[in-house]
Amino acid sequence: MTGASGELAGIAADCRPRGVEGVTAGFPLPHWAPSAVGTVRIGVLFMDFPDAQAAHTTEDEAARGLPWAEQYLEAASYGKLDVEFVPLHRWLRAEQEFAEYLGPTAIEDSEALVTGASAHAVALADDEVDFSTLDMVLTVFPGSHFSGGNATGEATADGVTITTTRVHTNELEEPRQLADWGSLGAHEIAHNLGLLDMYPYDFDRHTLPKLTGDAVWAFVDMGLMGLRAQFRTQSSDQRLQHVWRFPDARTSAGTSARLVLEEMLGWSRWQLGWLDPSQVHCDIGAQAIVSLAPIAEAGDAVALAVVPLSAHEVIVVESRRAVGYDTGSEWVDSYSNARTTFPGLVSEGVLVYTVDTFIGSGDLPVKVAGDSGNSQVDDFPVLGLGESLTLRDYTITVTADDGNTHTVSITRNG
Repeated sequence: MTGASGELAGIAADCRPRGVEGVTAGFPLPHWAPSAVGTVRIGVLFMDFPDAQAAHTTEDEAARGLPWAEQYLEAASYGKLDVEFVPLHRWLRAEQEFAEYLGPTAIEDSEALVTGASAHAVALADDEVDFSTLDMVLTVFPGSHFSGGNATGEATADGVTITTTRVHTNELEEPRQLADWGSLGAHEIAHNLGLLDMYPYDFDRHTLPKLTGDAVWAFVDMGLMGLRAQFRTQSSDQRLQHVWRFPDARTSAGTSARLVLEEMLGWSRWQLGWLDPSQVHCDIGAQAIVSLAPIAEAGDAVALAVVPLSAHEVIVVESRRAVGYDTGSEWVDSYSNARTTFPGLVSEGVLVYTVDTFIGSGDLPVKVAGDSGNSQVDDFPVLGLGESLTLRDYTITVTADDGNTHTVSITRNG
């Protein structure tokens, strides 16, 4: 396809800016990250502490996260990744109490479990696990005592140095019932595949003014790595409504101010090698018309349009449909056993965002179009048929929607 000036559309390599060292928004991914194409074998160790002992089985803990994480990552890869979890099903008892493993981290200067705890778990399991056959180790602490997670770090065993990641690293004030952690597990594993955090470590950057009356902030969480946006609306907004269904057949209306679009961003998929260069339209002309397959079901079609802005900045355009992990998230209330589906993609359309590969993890390397850095946008950040926006001297318009593909025009102004 050619632009209006007759220039050939660029090849995908023109839109692969180099990134920072370590986890990155650019290319290539870090040298220590295993390839995300083919089989990735992940050892899973379960460790508790003298002062935070598990009262449930490792099988119960694993069921809360491993199946979902495996299914999600393999689906996001279009079948190019085969996740093979290799669990050691017994609780390894740490030699010291939990507080002995704490140390400062970059996130909010808070305390979180340092990588030494993972190394200790590896040492405890060394007689039972051949770490030379694994690509990384996921250490899981009891979800009854901890939440959250963190990633990266290394441990040495069986003559190899292996990357580590952790689930359940923040101590809870009171024990709780087990909670699902599949999305968290997939997020932390993705760090060890080379991807960075898109949400801000300095949460003050996303502080919102208080609203009055019926006005509310709707929070949108996109992808696996935490791309976020927030917009003003009314609590009566039908896009935020959902229904609780109780075991006795009663129903109750609810309102959710959080919209979760869990389908992994196309940019992340390209970084990981899950989109082929032929599926990325790299625009270096004055005008382009691009038909985009939905990012959730790309097949062999073009699924990503990328506009290079500089040696380290690009605009990314992708199609989001109400399929796959964008259809909403199911939830079961642990006390009432009521079920609901929280809304996800409330309107189909085209998502536009920018990537700056010179910006590191937690400093907003990726932003939704219209976000100046405080996460605030005018409305749900998806363009429908006939809608357009202008960003960095480019106007992007959705010109057609046949129910399967979105066609967009990308025009350079001036």
